[in-house]
Amino acid sequence: MQRKTKTNEKIKKAFIDLMKTKGFEHLSIRDITSMANINRSTFYAHYEDKYALVAHFEDTILEELSIKLKDNLDTTMQYQDVTQGVEPYTVLTTIMEYVASEFDLVKVLMASNGTSFEKRVKKILRHVIDQGLYLKKGNDKMASQIPNDYAYEIIVSGLMDTIKYWLSKDEPEDVNTIVDIIMKTRYLSPYDLLGVGDKN
Repeated sequence: MQRKTKTNEKIKKAFIDLMKTKGFEHLSIRDITSMANINRSTFYAHYEDKYALVAHFEDTILEELSIKLKDNLDTTMQYQDVTQGVEPYTVLTTIMEYVASEFDLVKVLMASNGTSFEKRVKKILRHVIDQGLYLKKGNDKMASQIPNDYAYEIIVSGLMDTIKYWLSKDEPEDVNTIVDIIMKTRYLSPYDLLGVGDKN
């Protein structure tokens, strides 16, 4: 079991390093086995091909994240006055702490073309929002001014874009800082964010 775990870690590290330099399209099993210093037969004992490897990483991340969120979905989305400071939602902190713990792997999976990883992450984020609305309002309806599907897309895509930008930075902020940024964007309008009307 320990040998299997060690082999998986070597494959994972090689995959991340190669994704950064070659990208998924040009990545070969030979590249992975060479960098991981393992035999091709060892790789194929674990994974059928590079697509199965990516699927394994995606499934593992989403499963682990779902498990961590399971105990934190009872926190509601209480409205807060941003001028008084905002307290982070436990569920948001949990998400960002997990992303930080697998930062490089999540980063290369997000950047990989041809995978459904981003769509699957968005599905989890929507579930989190759904749960918060049910607990807070007793339903999953958002604002009456625009259709529900647009409201969800605006919120979830906004979160995803912020996470992706954070992942793309050479010197990303720590978890507490990025959580604080995300929390404030939930309460500030685009005018507020741009400082329109702020004479200071």
